[in-house]
Amino acid sequence: MAETSASARAGARLTSAVTRGLYESAVIALGIVALVLLIALLTYSPDDPGFSFTGNSAPVHNRIGVIGAWLADVLFFLFGRPAFLFPLVLAAACWGLQRRLKAQGISRVNTLVRIAGFVLVLVASCGLTTLHWQPGALRQTAGGVVGSVVGGGLVAGL
Repeated sequence: MAETSASARAGARLTSAVTRGLYESAVIALGIVALVLLIALLTYSPDDPGFSFTGNSAPVHNRIGVIGAWLADVLFFLFGRPAFLFPLVLAAACWGLQRRLKAQGISRVNTLVRIAGFVLVLVASCGLTTLHWQPGALRQTAGGVVGSVVGGGLVAGL
């Protein structure tokens, strides 16, 4: 009987250590993804080959390469300048996961509310960006396709 409880405690410690290791890995991965995404967005060039432009024979200007050029082009096409919210939210998620790792408590309801809040902020900022700013070097409006839809609805409703 004593051997069973000792092995159960050892199994619980192992499970706890594996879970903690997975959380730590997620923190590192989210941090790297946020940094790579930020670099891809900051080094965006409309001349790079991507989703909305096949490019020319010139070398890719994006520091992340062709994948970064594609990713930045898709995000700017869909969301416009508010695409910079994605690395910010990923960095905040990384920080929050690190805090939760110390407390060992993760609430699914809290996570779902935060995701819903991010979606609302993203959609609203796309619409307002379309109404306020000129597209500049972007191929779509400053708020992207989402901003065109939401901004058009705001103009029609107001």
